[in-house]
Amino acid sequence: MKSNPGEVLTPDHRNWPTFRKRLDDKLFIYANNKLNNRCKGDLTLTIEILESMKNIDVPETVFFLREYGGACDCKISENVARIWNNR
Repeated sequence: MKSNPGEVLTPDHRNWPTFRKRLDDKLFIYANNKLNNRCKGDLTLTIEILESMKNIDVPETVFFLREYGGACDCKISENVARIWNNR
């Protein structure tokens, strides 16, 4: 029997606010009095954060995030919770 690798992180998950804050802190930085987006067009930052969190099924969470409009790090920040809440 395969053990459960963890939970899927959704906007309803108790750790979603922590995940979003960590992602936004890495993704958006102020430089020269301007907000800059550090998205590389992939999920590098998201996966890094998810892998550091306990009891999160990273592959299933990435699948979920993509299904809800999270094609890259900045799209997770922009789309996932909005689309999830309007389903």
